[in-house]
Amino acid sequence: MKILIVGAGMQGHVLTWHLARCPDVSEIFLGDVNTSRARFVAAQVGDGKTTPLSLDAADEGAVARAARECGLVVNAVVPQFNMSIMRACLAAGAHYQDMASGQTPTQTIDEAFLEQLTLSGQYRAAGLCALISTGMDPGVTNTLAGNGYEDLDQCVEIRLKDYSVLDSPVPLQVWSQEAYYLDCAQPPLLFEEGQFTRVDPFSRREWYQFPEPFGRGLTVCHDHEEVSTLPRLLPTAFGDKGLRYVDFKMGMPEQDLIADQALTASGATSKHPVTLRDGVRVRPLDVFTATLPPNPAPHELARLALSGQITDIGVIAVDCIGQRAGKPARITYIVIPPDIRWVNELIPGATMVSYGTSTPAAIYAQYLVQGRIRQTGVIAPEVLARSVRDRFILDLGRRQIIVRRREEVQVN
Repeated sequence: MKILIVGAGMQGHVLTWHLARCPDVSEIFLGDVNTSRARFVAAQVGDGKTTPLSLDAADEGAVARAARECGLVVNAVVPQFNMSIMRACLAAGAHYQDMASGQTPTQTIDEAFLEQLTLSGQYRAAGLCALISTGMDPGVTNTLAGNGYEDLDQCVEIRLKDYSVLDSPVPLQVWSQEAYYLDCAQPPLLFEEGQFTRVDPFSRREWYQFPEPFGRGLTVCHDHEEVSTLPRLLPTAFGDKGLRYVDFKMGMPEQDLIADQALTASGATSKHPVTLRDGVRVRPLDVFTATLPPNPAPHELARLALSGQITDIGVIAVDCIGQRAGKPARITYIVIPPDIRWVNELIPGATMVSYGTSTPAAIYAQYLVQGRIRQTGVIAPEVLARSVRDRFILDLGRRQIIVRRREEVQVN
């Protein structure tokens, strides 16, 4: 099958590396508004079957034309283009996949997700699948939460945590800073007492015991896709098991959280325009991101990573809490992606975050290419067939993304 990847940034780089090495993918078209970046990625990791294209993700017609010969389009650009790319896939008759619903300039994550769902009927009528939120979190987290929910007789709480440690001698952005600070400023969505509500940014502080080398880490509520999808999709797919609480918490060393909270509270990363003394209106966030220094070139990033000068490690926790056989029970998943040094031995210029986000997406893309995913409409990973989810967990391990499962059941 031929596929189109929209976006040749850090996510597109890793996606191209994986999918170019998939025997079921006959050809990859890699489109980006930055044609030189698309050419670089195609030459570096495209394995001789990747064609770079000049492509503006905002141009729905152009995306549809580029996808006309393709069976799948993988969206690796910022979420504000999700809907236009989804409509382009319908026009081209191709499956669609993304890694996050995401906050857009005009929508919260929850609003963006609900808008994506409005296309579900059109995708079903066309016999197509739009598989959304297939990165690490959301993505791996949804998959594991689906398994935990299924395996409990009652599942009343799902608690998710993402903890990371980054230390670099040079400026290094492992994720879109615009997306990150937009999410930091947005009052996080919470599913509590069976209702959706919002709480203050950086609130609900919780110290969580992660495995070594992380240890006890501080986490806070953070706006994220799982809180939108899990409470809506799991009861519909697997029956009402009393789910009353879902949260997502972000964590990092305390001093880093305090710094990000202060920066967000200052308004320096606000998305709301302000008027300058000369009358010009700007978003503080745009000014902030424009002043950020660029990442090191891929070869320099690889040198720093391989020499051990950059620390980039993370861990994910998924806690499903409820009952089994009438007794209190908990199923906990711990996910540990490979560190940046291991990643650069495989894909020079990648990071722990880009590998950890795009590798799960590449696995699910491969399943769509192979026809393993047969559901149609707009769906998220937690409601895929159990056989698909279980195979996905095994394939994560084959790519050095380690998943551990622990079950605790009261016996008396």
